[in-house]
Amino acid sequence: MLKKLDKVVIRSYILPLVVTYLLTTFIFVMQFLWKYIDDIVGKGLELRLILQLVGLFAIIILPMALPLAILLASTMVIGNLAESNELTAYKASGISLLRVMYGLIFSAILMAAAAFYFSNRISPYVNLKFYALLYDIRKQKPALDIAEGVFYRGISNFAIKVKKKGSDNKTLYDIIVYDHTQSNNNTIVTAKKGVVFLSNTGQYLILNLYDGSQYQFQPMINKSEDSPKEMTCLSFKKWQKIFDLKEFKMERTDESLFRSNYVMYNVGQLQFLKDSMQNEINEAESRLNQDIKQIFIPFKEKYIEAEEKKDTIKHKTISIDSIFKGSIDVRGTTMALSLINGAISNIENTNNDVKWKIDDKILYLIEIYRKFSLSFACIVLMLIGAVMGAIVRKGGFGVPVLIAVLYFVAFHFFNVIGEKLAKEGILPAAVGMWLSTIVLLPAAILLTYKALNDSALFQTEKFRRVFYILKQKLNKPQ
Repeated sequence: MLKKLDKVVIRSYILPLVVTYLLTTFIFVMQFLWKYIDDIVGKGLELRLILQLVGLFAIIILPMALPLAILLASTMVIGNLAESNELTAYKASGISLLRVMYGLIFSAILMAAAAFYFSNRISPYVNLKFYALLYDIRKQKPALDIAEGVFYRGISNFAIKVKKKGSDNKTLYDIIVYDHTQSNNNTIVTAKKGVVFLSNTGQYLILNLYDGSQYQFQPMINKSEDSPKEMTCLSFKKWQKIFDLKEFKMERTDESLFRSNYVMYNVGQLQFLKDSMQNEINEAESRLNQDIKQIFIPFKEKYIEAEEKKDTIKHKTISIDSIFKGSIDVRGTTMALSLINGAISNIENTNNDVKWKIDDKILYLIEIYRKFSLSFACIVLMLIGAVMGAIVRKGGFGVPVLIAVLYFVAFHFFNVIGEKLAKEGILPAAVGMWLSTIVLLPAAILLTYKALNDSALFQTEKFRRVFYILKQKLNKPQ
């Protein structure tokens, strides 16, 4: 059961944790919007869709934002206790720093378990919704916006140019419309004035033109390409064109198309897929060995037959001239070359297939270890943050933020490098995805040892003594 001290520490820990989590989530969301701003802006998307996309992304990054929030909040809490001398009072009453951290350790373990459950159960479903929506938004055509003096080609098979637009943004002047809906002719419509507006349902764009002409060019029948084309010219007082805006309406893609991605599976499914892929690799290699044996078995039988007759046949010296005097069987040579080329092609195809399966297997392993490593990082970064807060004795958003950012940059750097090396096959998937923890865990243990023993983080006196001795030796006369 939690003691009164643990409750006090946890109560002072909740608010900084919530604030820092919201702050880190906001930073990640801003980074996401900056990356995909060109795919979102200018497409006439509903605010509901944009908020839905941002909300799904904010949920996805929870396993990444939570460790940073824990690191920052733990540094702030223990730093505040040390700065206000409460930590000194606890130590004077016989309560060690580790005992003060019990509440933080307990909460970190709970959050690590919750983060793993989220990554394993909820994250695959959210990823499916997010990537399906992002795909639909990215393929969505830009919103209809006819600018002055520029050909607008957003509507399929049409190009529209206006010289000037009225203040109401509906009235157009000096209009040219190129119609390419028919492959064998070109139609050009010009008008002095026009009005553009949407239908009541918003599905159609209606363009009314006034005082203009329509020019239609058609090639002459049974004439060469260089022959002149027939042109029909019509003048009109009013001309109306209705454009179907169905292509501007965002259509949702079937989410089942995205289910094959490895981020859409939990640990059990990933383990099953990894084992299935390994079985397919083993079967491909076994099948290749059998094919090669079938190709070269005639040569092996001849070799065995020759070996059996070796003792019964009297040794005879064979000269080079006697070899070339014999006739060469062209059919046998062609067959041998065909068998060799077939074997080489089969080996290359199998090698490419196995390489592709190995890459998929690595991706499955990476995703499995990611779910565990990011969850365990909550505990490691909590230890680092707490002991650094006790060492620097500073709270608030000053020094703790700087410390948290530096450690998180190191954590993220090793995490990205490890994942990249694992994908390239340079490191095993387990080592690559646990690389950040492997590097930071010794640092957490060292800092905890220093803080528990109240020893200085860096013993500057030793460095000064070594520097003084070196200086004396360098200044000593030869």
